Amino acid sequence: MHSHALVVPADPEDDGVVGEQTEDQEHGAAARPPLSEARAREMTAGLREVMDDVRRSVAVLAARVHDAHAARVWLPLGHRTFPVESAC
Repeated sequence: MHSHALVVPADPEDDGVVGEQTEDQEHGAAARPPLSEARAREMTAGLREVMDDVRRSVAVLAARVHDAHAARVWLPLGHRTFPVESAC
């Protein structure tokens, strides 16, 4: 069984699934031509950009959870404790 992750397809023939091997790949034959250096740099730059977006989002989420906890938001909402599961 293969694990899969969805990505934006690189070209019209790309199905956007990462982690799936074809029979050709399992036997050492390349299923598609190798990337150019320029395309490989473009793809890795895109990955870095998305990872930076995720880091920023996590930092914003952590700050908002911290602020909500410090403000004791659960009290005016009628909860006895911080409602973590309903906060999401």
